Amino acid sequence: MLIACTITKEYCLAENAKKNQIYLCPGCFGPVRLKKGEEKVAHFAHVVKDGCARFSEGESPEHLAGKLALFKYFEDRVPVLVEPVLSKIDQRPDLLVGRPGNQVAIEYQCSPISKKDLDRRNEGYARLGIKVWWILGPNYYKKHLSAGTVCRFILAGKLWYFLPEQKIFMVESNFVRPDFKKRRSEKRHLADPLYLRLGGTAAWSRVFSEKNDRWSARVLDIDRQRTKLSFMMAREQINPDLVNYLYENGHRVDQIPDCTLNGFAFGLTVPNWQYRLTVLLLLELDGVHWHKKNLQARMARYFHEGAPGINAILEEYLSELEQGEYIRFKEDEIVLLRSPKYLGDGDSVLE
Repeated sequence: MLIACTITKEYCLAENAKKNQIYLCPGCFGPVRLKKGEEKVAHFAHVVKDGCARFSEGESPEHLAGKLALFKYFEDRVPVLVEPVLSKIDQRPDLLVGRPGNQVAIEYQCSPISKKDLDRRNEGYARLGIKVWWILGPNYYKKHLSAGTVCRFILAGKLWYFLPEQKIFMVESNFVRPDFKKRRSEKRHLADPLYLRLGGTAAWSRVFSEKNDRWSARVLDIDRQRTKLSFMMAREQINPDLVNYLYENGHRVDQIPDCTLNGFAFGLTVPNWQYRLTVLLLLELDGVHWHKKNLQARMARYFHEGAPGINAILEEYLSELEQGEYIRFKEDEIVLLRSPKYLGDGDSVLE
């Protein structure tokens, strides 16, 4: 921990502490020991390690250094508390920035965290009306993160990192993922993401609401994608229920319509082609009249939790189908005019 209490209950930052003083844990008020050296970041540790649920031991040097550097970024510019104890939810963010009623919790994450613990922390802050800004450390920055991990920490379509050695923020955005190709994104260095060096209030919109331009991506040509799908069928790497459904209707997976092979959406738990094909198959169901909101709710299950722009992705695909004159909108209802052709078929026109 970076902060402790004196016996007069005043807070003291570890780098300002003196070795001959008595310090207490702000969470359990048990005695803590100052650890300070030339190579280590100054910090406190419990004399007795068990018995305090709020302050964990064993913080990595990267975490301590990053937390301290983040504190110094805010210090003297906006109100900031280090490791404050939020007793109502029994949580302790790394930093709490802003004045009461308009505060942001900052969690500097360097080690793995379970989805359960992440959700618990987010729900706790939400109960207090506090926004939370998850900033990832160098261990995350160096890895190729899974789509699920990205979606877990993404804010307004962006992933945030802080590298304590360089004392710089990095933001990753504009994620795209064409089928059979590697994920693409843009990483940028932001020296002052909240414009604090210019004075005035923190520009939180850059974190929580600033929108990114949606990127497009080059997909593999249609023939190569069909070849890839043929290999996957031969290796039984495609959901057998989908393979059987298409077969019963006289089609194969490698014959699916061209329009299903143009996707590059990020955050899906299935390939783009499967998501797009599923939309078509749902629209083709006899006697089912889909309204846009109902279809959005149905297709949301194919995304990782937290994936950005899931409704926009469906909207763009429906727009493609409308431009191809396969569907039209009757107020909020989606009307199928004709089914896109499968390889080897003619257009199937609905009466």
